[in-house]
Amino acid sequence: MGTTGAAWDDVEDLEGTLHYEVLGIDRRATAEEVRRAFREKARLHHPDKPGGSAEKFAEVKRAYETLGNEERRRVYDTWQKSVEFRHVRGVASRFEGGEDLMLDEFEKRITLDGLEVDPRTQLVVVCEVCGRPATTQCWTCKMDICEFCTLKRHWKGEFGLHWPLVNKPGHMLEQLGRKEMEKKRIEDARRLELEDPNFRSDSELKEIRNFKDAAYELIQDLGDGVRVTFDLRMARYYMWAQTSSCVYIAVYVPTGYQDQEVFFECTAHEVRLQPENSPPVVHRMLDGAISSEFPIQVRRSDDRRIFTAALPKAAPGEAWRRLFRGDPDGARCLEPPYTIAEDADNVILEFRLPFWIEAGDVRVDIGPRALTVSVTNELSLHKTYWRNKEEEKRSPREYEVVDLQESMWCLDEDEDEGGEPCKCLLVNLVKPPLTESEIMWKKRRRNDNLNAERNGDRTKKGYRFFVEDEDEFQLEPLLQGLCFLETGSTYVPKKPWDSRGISKTVSDVDLLPEDTRGVLESLLDLQE
Repeated sequence: MGTTGAAWDDVEDLEGTLHYEVLGIDRRATAEEVRRAFREKARLHHPDKPGGSAEKFAEVKRAYETLGNEERRRVYDTWQKSVEFRHVRGVASRFEGGEDLMLDEFEKRITLDGLEVDPRTQLVVVCEVCGRPATTQCWTCKMDICEFCTLKRHWKGEFGLHWPLVNKPGHMLEQLGRKEMEKKRIEDARRLELEDPNFRSDSELKEIRNFKDAAYELIQDLGDGVRVTFDLRMARYYMWAQTSSCVYIAVYVPTGYQDQEVFFECTAHEVRLQPENSPPVVHRMLDGAISSEFPIQVRRSDDRRIFTAALPKAAPGEAWRRLFRGDPDGARCLEPPYTIAEDADNVILEFRLPFWIEAGDVRVDIGPRALTVSVTNELSLHKTYWRNKEEEKRSPREYEVVDLQESMWCLDEDEDEGGEPCKCLLVNLVKPPLTESEIMWKKRRRNDNLNAERNGDRTKKGYRFFVEDEDEFQLEPLLQGLCFLETGSTYVPKKPWDSRGISKTVSDVDLLPEDTRGVLESLLDLQE
């Protein structure tokens, strides 16, 4: 490699056709034609003949030793096909699409080293895995590989199957720079928020538009029926929890502003929460009755975007299955009517049911988009799977969240925490086999809810498997603080980004999540 093509002068068979040219025959020549050509050339160049040449005769002999042997000729022809277009003077390499970008990077690196590429010749170090131009080298086994093959495992010599280990100068600096930029973005947003209490970011303004579109659409389509209709577009803004005496509601008000009022109205069977100059965030019929003998405790944040209410139960000790009429059981509840465990390949749900429940009382429908569980007089549950919209858009026909053929459910005898007999309904949702893309380019990591990046938060990754269980607006800490303040314990569901965490009931204040402890301290300060 340099300013001239002299580096190739010592290469005898650069094109892979030298032996055929020495004998003066075509590549398709038969074995008899090869022998006849050898005899003619041998007589012509034999050193004992006038005008003969020992050097030419050696070339003829060497060519016949290769082409006259069927096995050697086959290997020679195969080798020629692999190098035919690897180096052609004045002709670019004829690799498959996309390699021009790699060659640009290759040429740039050479230029930085103070070298030049002769336009008449191109020497390209190719990837030992796929044959494309190599752009880096594996530090483990010294194999030359391209950018594509850094995403899949390989082996070489004494080094078994392993993931490539490559040097990326500036990669750590780039990551640190991104982190600093994210930190600055958060600080700038916080500064603007302090300067203007009514400041809204672009994502918050988009949320307001989505909320108004959904609210007005439901009002126009359903009228009064909206009060007994569960719609996830509106249900995402509230969550609820319950103790033996109270039902707690936490609401995120997307259209709440510090200089505008938020009106709250609650009767024995209906709740209405509506900001000024906005459609109601909540206008629903309660599924249970609340007591008129005790006051309703209401709290609002200073910016009018967070609202909580404590509704005293008319029948203390009664467990509510749902908050509003028309909701599935356990919808948007802090503690769902099941336990859930999820790993890379399975999602397992367990329901505790009375001992008299039989298999005929249970109906489980595992669909491509949602799970429906019905138990006579006990449970009516509907859950929607989280879906990767990008993957679904890329392959709408092949994309699936669960393997319907492999998923199953069963009803078994069991005992509750008190040792009393009960039934356990177990639902096993099996995730589909890994796609080719996930195996080759994602290191066998699924493009599912556990590995999805959260919008607006690059430090945490993952969503809950069911859309109805997702807490987009940090309402869970509010409910946990309210429940803990009353009873001294609260249910803490596992966060999707906490791979080692578990859902549990916490009765020790030191074991509460940090944000829940902050809510609890604020509540105690208000009481004082």
